[in-house]
Order: sequence, then C-alpha cells, then structure tokens
Amino acid sequence: QAKKKIIGINTGCADVVKYKRLTDAKQLELIHGIEKNFDAQVVLLGGPDDTSRNQFLASQSTAIPSPSRNGVRDGLVSIASCDLVISGDSLGMHMAIALKKPVVAWFGPTCSHEIDLYARGQKITTKLECGPCWKRNCSVEQKCNELQSIKPFLLAIHEELFSKSQTQSF
Repeated sequence: QAKKKIIGINTGCADVVKYKRLTDAKQLELIHGIEKNFDAQVVLLGGPDDTSRNQFLASQSTAIPSPSRNGVRDGLVSIASCDLVISGDSLGMHMAIALKKPVVAWFGPTCSHEIDLYARGQKITTKLECGPCWKRNCSVEQKCNELQSIKPFLLAIHEELFSKSQTQSF
C-alpha cells in the first residue's frame, strides 16, 4: 500500500501585506477540497502568529497543526516532512523552495515573476486586474485573497503529486 502524501499548508504571512495569505474561509475550503479529492494528510504550517488560526482550521477538519512556537529550525523540519507545500508569498514558501519541495504558491498582491520555483511547483495568481498591487491596505470590496478559487490549487496538487495520466475533475 502506498504511503499517504503529506501536504503542508503554510497558513500565514507577515502582517505587512496580510493579503498574501488566503482567508481562513478559503484555507478551510482548500483543506476540505484536499480531504475530499486526495489520499493525503494536511499539515498546517506557520509561526507563532499562526497558532490560533491553525488550531481553528484543525478543529474544523482532519488537518494536523505542526508546532508553531519552536522557532525557524523546527519550522524547517516540519516543511521537510511534507511532500508538497502550499503557501502564499512568505517565508514558508521560501523555506520550501530552499528545501527543494514541490510548491504551489499563491500570488495576490505580490509579483509571481519575482520568484523562481526551479521547476518544482506551480504558481497561482489572482485574476483581479488590480493585482499585483503590493498594497498593505486594500480598499477593494472583494479582495483577491477572498475571491481566489481553490480549483487551481487542486489541479496543481494533482499534477505535482499524483499521476498526470489520471483524469480528475474538481
């Protein structure tokens, strides 16, 4: 029997540009999409500021929160245990790239062309005309991190971790 894949979701980012992370509701929708479509375990990644968010997301799903208060080295160990990492443009994304993990990276207010995934992953960008904007505060009524569909994430996970020859509809 094949070992279950471990998909890490880095749920946070620095509050300087807080829209670099998907909303809690979108992250929960993504977790449920992974639970429904893949034989995989979701692990929630992040730092001290992400502890309560990760505990909430875990309480609403089968996701497991990784330790988030033990420093960068422990965070690297958690990321190293993943088969794939999903993240906004944040330290967690850069750590996963450095560890040569497949990455599904989301870019809303930041520029995807500034990041190299070294042919190990996929970039998902906002479809809103205002992005990338690099704004710390957004006056748009519906923000890019609220409107992002999870379908591209599920397709990218399938392509990166599971057989590309299998057909899957999401």
